[in-house]
Parts: sequence; structure tokens; C-alpha cells
Amino acid sequence: MSGSGGGGSSGWETTGTDDPVGPCASDPLCDIPPEEHEPTNKPDGLPSPKPGVYDDLGPAPLDNGFRSLMGFPNRQRELLEERVAAMYDPDSATFRDYLTVDEWMADHAPRTKDVDVVKAWLKTRGFTINYEAKNRLLVHFSGSVKDFNETFATELHICMRKNPLHSGDPFPVYCTLDSFTLPIFVAERTNGLATADLPAETGTLTNEVGDVVEDYPGDEAHGPPAFYGAYNMNKLFADGHDGRGSAIGVVGAGTYHTVDLQIFWKSFGIERQLPTRVALMEPVFERITETSLDTQWSSSLGPGADVFVYEGPDARNTALLFAWNEAIGDNKADVVTTSFAHREDSEAKTLRHQYDESALMGAAIGMTLLSASGDSAGTDTPCSSPYVTCVGGTNLVASPTGEISSERAWSMSGSGQSKSFALPYWQEADVLDSDTRAMCDLALSASPENPMWMRRWKKWESYGGTSFASPAFAGMVAVINSYRKAHGKPRVGYLNPVIYLHGPTRSAFRDITKGATPYYAAGVGWDYPSGLGAPDIAALAATIP
Repeated sequence: MSGSGGGGSSGWETTGTDDPVGPCASDPLCDIPPEEHEPTNKPDGLPSPKPGVYDDLGPAPLDNGFRSLMGFPNRQRELLEERVAAMYDPDSATFRDYLTVDEWMADHAPRTKDVDVVKAWLKTRGFTINYEAKNRLLVHFSGSVKDFNETFATELHICMRKNPLHSGDPFPVYCTLDSFTLPIFVAERTNGLATADLPAETGTLTNEVGDVVEDYPGDEAHGPPAFYGAYNMNKLFADGHDGRGSAIGVVGAGTYHTVDLQIFWKSFGIERQLPTRVALMEPVFERITETSLDTQWSSSLGPGADVFVYEGPDARNTALLFAWNEAIGDNKADVVTTSFAHREDSEAKTLRHQYDESALMGAAIGMTLLSASGDSAGTDTPCSSPYVTCVGGTNLVASPTGEISSERAWSMSGSGQSKSFALPYWQEADVLDSDTRAMCDLALSASPENPMWMRRWKKWESYGGTSFASPAFAGMVAVINSYRKAHGKPRVGYLNPVIYLHGPTRSAFRDITKGATPYYAAGVGWDYPSGLGAPDIAALAATIP
């Protein structure tokens, strides 16, 4: 089992009423003993200054605003991990006996009473409760920097963060030099503060203009048909398995370019319905490259699947973590993908573990959760969660229809040994040089030497990066689920135990034996840069038990 590393349990069990009664019915704080109001040290999810990643500009003005997330753990986590391990073991009596959301909420969601206690305390500190996650794992609140510093016994600084997006400018975020404290009764009920950011910017989303026309960009970069051929999807398409009956959830920041999305489809011969936009938190006012890219590629690789784009207001940690959690808690998608990767060595422990709390719920209810492994040749989060399938990168040389000339590990494929989580049981036979989670799990085309097309602001552009690999594989999983549904089988859910431990499924990956990052080389069998290799989607559909 993987260790959580998150906050401790409040000690509540599943029995008994969840509703306050008696004299404390109207005041959740009235029965908290005085000694539990004493402060105690608690890890937080804010970054610390790190040259070249987070550059410290000094203390934040006290009259600045902030928005923040308080994170909560899965209740009875050890029991839940045991249940998840059994439901993905083909020899178990509960194989693929996924929990319903109602079952997870009853047995493993944070108790309403505990969340209400924390919310009541935040209000006594002058903060505003803005949003609460559907699964109660996150509470979003806001207030002033002055009140933040006094409440958590710390000092917010402003850091300029290196932009993880393509060609983006650095942007300001909050960071801290000092540790945090929380009252004991809050610390015992939570994982602690998961994020704190400057308030979301406001603005007006500009209208898109232009006609939807076919505008084939040429063969200088890969389009979706190259992936159809290289990863053996065409046979499934021919048999009518194109993702219909499945649904993809895309973790977004801002929104996408609708006209460019339709031109992308039309230019590659794809006919399908527009995605459903799911608004979260503050209103969206900008179109962001990463969200456009992820939507174009996931929807094109699963052309028959429904697509839901979960739109936070921006690419700050508060919005991204909340969007990730809501894409899971909403339970509309079979497979969820994010390409907003965070360098694991630059993000705080609490943030990393809160992503994992959401991912564990997703595995329990039968979701496939995917993340880009990143483009730094290092480890990223949420990829490091054992409950996330980490999609790395290759350098694919192929024709426009996917006839492969060569495929090798990409030199910058995010990979390595996790700084957050213990080695999961399903990697023990492959990872002999580490006692922590190893990345990545599989890999698809990502190299800028043989880039992929995307459409942005009425222009064709070509890029590399695992930002293409994860949404592309999400579309592929939707196609596999479409095949399974047509054959009366449940969706595949949490992939990692099956692809590592089930022999026929493992053999459906094409081993990538050449190429290297600056730290690790590809080789025979599982390796850090390419994981188990490149997927054969038709073979996976046929062999996953």
C-alpha cells in the first residue's frame, strides 16, 4: 500500500449520526475544549522561494487579498486502500466491484460535522467561505493577508513563479519562509492548508470570430491520425468503438478556443459534438493554451466520447487543485486528464498529498486518472500519486498515418523517484533501486523534434511536451472503455495494478529500449523515461481483464 503522508484522522468512525444535536446544534465550536484551541505546527501547501522557480519579492502587502484551500483526508484511509487493492486484483472476489459515490461518501468522505467545525473556525477569523468541494475534501475561503498572517502565525511573501506553460511569462504567487500553525482541533481534522494564492483576476471573455473551415496544416508535425496508426486504434474505430458511451474529463484553467477546436477537428476529418464546459469558482475570462491543447487532443483521440472541461479561473494552484478534485467528485467522466504538472521538488508536501486524496477517491469509484509526467526530466505532481497513471514522453518518428520508423524515449520525459509516496506493491518487481513511487508508467509521442499540431488564435502551431501525451491517452482510454461497454464489461478504472501485474495486459505495451534523459536510460522492460512502453490500444482493449 502507498502511504498517505497527509493529515491525521479526526478519529470519527462511520457509525452514529453526522448531524449536530443538543445545545451545540447552532454552534459547531461550542464543544471544542479550550486546550484544543492551542496552536500546533502543521505543514502547509505553499511553496518556499526556490531560485529560478519561485523568486522572492518580499512580504505581501497586508491589505492584499488571498484565496485558499483547506484540505481534508479520506476517512478510514487504510481500509479504503485495502478495498481499492482488492477491487483491482483479478483474483479477488471483489474484482471491479467499484464503490458508488454514495458508498464512498458514507464510508470515506470527511464527516460533515468535521468540515462544519473547520468552516465555523475560519469564519471566526474573519474569512469568507466561497466554495466547498462536492466530496468535502476541499473548502475554499478568502480574506486579507493581514488576517492570514495572524491566523496561521506566518508571513505571506510574493514570489514570481516560472511559468510552466509554453512561452508564458512568470507570474506572482504567494510563498512563505516560515512554518504554519493551526489550532489542534483544526489540525486533527484536516491535512492543513493546501494552497494560498492571490485573488483571481477579473475580466471579460472576448468573443471568438471566424468560420469553421477545413485548413489542413501539412505533414510537418503529427496530427491525431498519426496517433491512430502508431498506437493501433484504427481497428477499434472500424468496429465502431470510438469512445461512444464513455466520457473524458479535462482539468482546465480558463477555457479553450471553440472555433479553433472545430477547425482542428474538421482539418483532420473528425466529426463530433462540442465539449461541455463546467464552470468552477470565479468566472473564466481568458483562453489558455494548455486548456485548448488538452481539449483538442483528448476529444480527437476519443472522437465519440463525451468531453467535460472543468474550468478553474486560472493556472494557479488553488484553481488547479480544486478543478482536479471536482473533475473526480463530479463523477461524470470515466477518465480524467491533467497536463498542468507541477515540479515535485518545488511544490509543498501538503499540496502533493491533497492531489493524492482526490485520486484515491477516483480509483475507488472506478475512474482512470492520468497526468502528464512533465517536461523537465524530473518528477512532477500529481503524477507522483500511485493512484494516477503517469504518462511520459517518447520521440516518435512516423508517417502522417502512423507508420512507425522509430520510437525512443524523449530526453526530457518527466521521470524518476518520487519525493512523496512509498513504492506501491505493483512496482516492487520492477523498481529495485528505490523505495519510493517510480515514474513514469507508460509513454507516448512528446518530443519537439517530431512535434504535434495544435490550433491557437486562428493559427497552426506545433509543440512537444507530455502535455500532448496525457490527453491523447485519455482519448485512448475512452476508446477502450467504449469497446468494453459494447462487450458488457465495466470501465477499466485505476490502471496501474493491472498494467504492471497482469501479464497479457503488460504485453500490450511496445517496449521502448532506446533513448535517455540526463538521469536515466531506457532499456529492456520497465524503465524510468518510458515506463512499460508505448500502448497498443487494440491489444489493451482485448487483454485488460
